[in-house]
Amino acid sequence: MAKSTTQSFVVTRRIITGKRGYDKLNKIERITERMYNAGVRHCIKQLDELKKDVWYKYCLGQFFACRDEKESKQWSREIFICAAAYQLTEYDLHAYFGRGKASGYEGGIGINIVQKTATALYSAVKKAIFGKKIHFRKYEETFSFEDKKAASGIIYKPETDTVTVCGTVFNLKPVRESDIWLQEAMKHKVKYCRIIREPFGIHYRFFLQLVIEGIPPQKHTVGAGTMAIDPGVSTMTSYNGSKLSFEELAPDVSKYQEKVIREQNRFSKLTRINNPECYDDEGVHIKGMRIQYSESMKRSKMRLRTAYRKQRIYVGQSNNKLANEWLRASGSVVKIETMSYKGLQKRSSKTERQDKKSVVTDRNGRKRSIRKYKRRKRFGGSILKHAPSGFLSTVKRKVTATCGVVADVSASKLKASQYDHASDSYEKVSLSDREKIIDGHMVQRDCYSSFIIFHATDENKPDREGCLKGFEKFLVCQDELIKEMIHDNFSNPNFGTKLINIKKQQLHEGPAAV
Repeated sequence: MAKSTTQSFVVTRRIITGKRGYDKLNKIERITERMYNAGVRHCIKQLDELKKDVWYKYCLGQFFACRDEKESKQWSREIFICAAAYQLTEYDLHAYFGRGKASGYEGGIGINIVQKTATALYSAVKKAIFGKKIHFRKYEETFSFEDKKAASGIIYKPETDTVTVCGTVFNLKPVRESDIWLQEAMKHKVKYCRIIREPFGIHYRFFLQLVIEGIPPQKHTVGAGTMAIDPGVSTMTSYNGSKLSFEELAPDVSKYQEKVIREQNRFSKLTRINNPECYDDEGVHIKGMRIQYSESMKRSKMRLRTAYRKQRIYVGQSNNKLANEWLRASGSVVKIETMSYKGLQKRSSKTERQDKKSVVTDRNGRKRSIRKYKRRKRFGGSILKHAPSGFLSTVKRKVTATCGVVADVSASKLKASQYDHASDSYEKVSLSDREKIIDGHMVQRDCYSSFIIFHATDENKPDREGCLKGFEKFLVCQDELIKEMIHDNFSNPNFGTKLINIKKQQLHEGPAAV
């Protein structure tokens, strides 16, 4: 029988822990980590046996070779049938983890927490069946555990506003009288609970996450109308017919990134000082040598985790704030161009040399001319810092929670960055060209793409008549946007400089001088 799914949202509450409670929760985190790694060892053995199966190897080859969706699903089912013969189903892992609880962790944690840990492992096993690697969890890298039900293992009691974790009662931080949203959210039914720990300085703080059934109370109203979003790697562009916006995601993230880099360098330095035998003469880690953690290394690693947490929270809050600002203006219907950020994260598979030659000096001081290799890097660093996919997920979640409509526009069918509505033609533009000429007017590439997405039809094709009627209004909105950028001293290489310089010249000398 299929599991029933209902709408839900998460409420996070701080857990007040004493010394004994702190140690108890840390012990449970460590137990779930050891159980997970024991399950990984078991699954690796079973996967090795599965890879020897002739029928499995044939099905896997057919799965990757076929291009038909229905046929690939058939081969996928055959592959999972083969995996079931080697006890690699979710319920097999539940049974294996249950035997481990009875023998090694009896009375330590509830069976539902054990089964949730097995379910988390099964999500990695499904990928490993199709060729991915399955990894162990590093020491103290487990930051959460959860239960399957609200009435077992982790039990929240609204009467006393406490949570019972494996028999130990913990108080929660009281709800402020001014926090109306949290008071309303706590009136809903709790589906199940989760315990997470976050680094603060050199210690952890524990939080209770209540997965609550229903739609969360709304903090902000969503405006009526249609808005189009052209997603980028570090910037987002929106157009709603009357206003054009070009915003950088998490503009101050570099400050937090600098803190992360400082803590990384400090931890790396301490690691090399305390483990000189683990590195060769060139400073490269010797494979197989195990790092021994000193107390100073442990404190430094906690500070590094704290720096990562601060960066993550800042990016999330900044993206939430931007999403609220845009949706207040018009957010009942949101059109978003599809973007594969996973593909942009991957390094280029081709290894090519540059066309131009460069002069280099070797160790002996001799100069020679060579053609350097092209960089294979993509946009992984920018995606990590600005979290564009998380921003789009936030927008979609907020729109659907208010009964709005999210329309995904296919980038391959619409080709917004290539379309010219004046000539009704398509022309590829280099990524470095931030401006283009449309009907004798210079427009910014991303802004014009959001304009085309705004006028996209349900068939993912541009509505040329709508573009012709609304183009003058778009040009006015673009001029207003550039004026705001000049007033705020906004500078972003992704927007370009030509339009800003032209507008500055017009403001300084007057339109007649241009």
